[in-house]
Amino acid sequence: MITTRRSVMTVVAGAGAALALAGCAAAGDIASAAGEGASSAAVGAARAAALQQVCGAVEDGQLSEQDLAQLRAAVRAAEAAGVDGDVVAQADQLLGDGGPDEGQVAQLQAACAQAGQGGPSSS
Repeated sequence: MITTRRSVMTVVAGAGAALALAGCAAAGDIASAAGEGASSAAVGAARAAALQQVCGAVEDGQLSEQDLAQLRAAVRAAEAAGVDGDVVAQADQLLGDGGPDEGQVAQLQAACAQAGQGGPSSS
């Protein structure tokens, strides 16, 4: 009878330890998922802010030397944040041709409007 009681206690203690370890693993998984979610949200916010800076430079349709410098810095920040797509491509084209023309500015504004970052059609 004592042997049976010890066996039952050993099994119960082992099961309790296994459940505790499983609970820790589950808690670790939950914490890891929460951390990944927060990281993903931060990356998304950085990308949105970079896009907003790029689009803000051409919002009024005019590009001064100061606007061009701001646009160059904003495009570098957008690329560093992993932003890709039409807005960055149009901005690169505008900056790479030696001097922006009205057509290029309008194309960048249209790309910004399509990305939901302002421009003529979102006013």
